[in-house]
This record gives sequence, structure tokens and C-alpha cells, in this order.
Amino acid sequence: MNNELLHHLEQRINEAVEEISSLRKRIGDLEMQNYELNEEKSELQNTLDQTKEQQSNWESSLSQMLSRLNQMDNKQ
Repeated sequence: MNNELLHHLEQRINEAVEEISSLRKRIGDLEMQNYELNEEKSELQNTLDQTKEQQSNWESSLSQMLSRLNQMDNKQ
């Protein structure tokens, strides 16, 4: 009986060790995926910021052109 109990406990310990190893690998995979996603997010944020700045510049230029056109219309 004692031998059976020890064998059973050994099996349980081995299963737990395998599970821990599997979980560590999964954590490593998730950490790598998280890093890659953060890099992608950073790149997308930079692109978004540049696009917003460009849009703002275009809006400002259009506003200036419209203002000049209005000034020209008022002079006539």
C-alpha cells in the first residue's frame, strides 16, 4: 500500500512539473506576443499622430486659402 501511494504521488508530482513547464512556455509565448503587439501599437500610434498632424496642417492651409479668397472677394 505504501509503495502504491508513493507511486501515485510521484505520478502527480511529475504531472504537476509537466504542467508548470507547459505554463512557463505559454507565459513566454504570451510575453513575446505582448511585446510584438506593443511594438505594433506604438507604430500605429505614431502613424495616427502623423496623420492627425497632417490633417490639421491641411485644415489650416484650407482655412488660410478660404480666408484669402474671402478677402479677395471683399476687395472687389
